[in-house]
Amino acid sequence: MYPFFETIRYINGKAENLYFHQDRVNHTLLQSGAKKSVALHHVIDTCENKPSCVDIVYKCRVKYDLMGRYHVGFELYTIKQIKSLSIVDIGNQSYPYKYSNRDWLNQLLKATGTDEVLLTQNGLVKDATYANLAFHNGLKWITPKEPLLYGTRRAQLIQDGIITEEIVTVEGLHQFTVVKPVNAMLTWEEAPMLDLNMIDLK
Repeated sequence: MYPFFETIRYINGKAENLYFHQDRVNHTLLQSGAKKSVALHHVIDTCENKPSCVDIVYKCRVKYDLMGRYHVGFELYTIKQIKSLSIVDIGNQSYPYKYSNRDWLNQLLKATGTDEVLLTQNGLVKDATYANLAFHNGLKWITPKEPLLYGTRRAQLIQDGIITEEIVTVEGLHQFTVVKPVNAMLTWEEAPMLDLNMIDLK
C-alpha cells in the first residue's frame, strides 16, 4: 500500500536529521509524479503513539505513497552485529529510492550466508544492504561517490566534512583497512568499524 518509507532515529521526543529525510522524501515524490507531499515534522508530531521513554533509541518508520497517505510506527532499535562480510555483484539491479519492497536485497543477503555484504556493480563498490559505506585509508574517510541509495546520514556527514565522496573500486579495496556502515539509525560514533580482513580480497 505504501511504496516508499523513511527510517528515522527517534530519541527523547526528537526525530533526528529531519532536514535530510524531508529532502529525500521531496525528491522521491517529485521524481515519481506525486499528487501530494508528505511533511515529516507534521506526521511525526501528530502521531499518537510516540514513545515517551528517555535515552532510548527508537526506529521511527514513516511509510508513504504518492497521494500523501502515510503510516507512522515506532520500534526499539538495536545495532546490527556484523561478524562476517562478503562481496556480491548486483548486476543490473537498482534501488534509487527508499522502496518498501526490499525483497531482492534481503534474498541476496540470505544467499551469501554472511552477516552483511558489500554490494558492487561494474567494478564499483556501492553500499551494504542496510547502509551506505565509509572506508578509511589511514588518512581520511571515503564514501563511494555513486551509492545504491543516497542516504540521509551520509549526506549529513559529507556536509559536516567527516567523510568525502570518491570513486571506490573493488580492485582498490586493498588500500583501506576498515569500513563503517553509515545509516540514519547510527550516529558516526556508534557506527561499528569493521575490519576488511573479514573479506577475501584475492
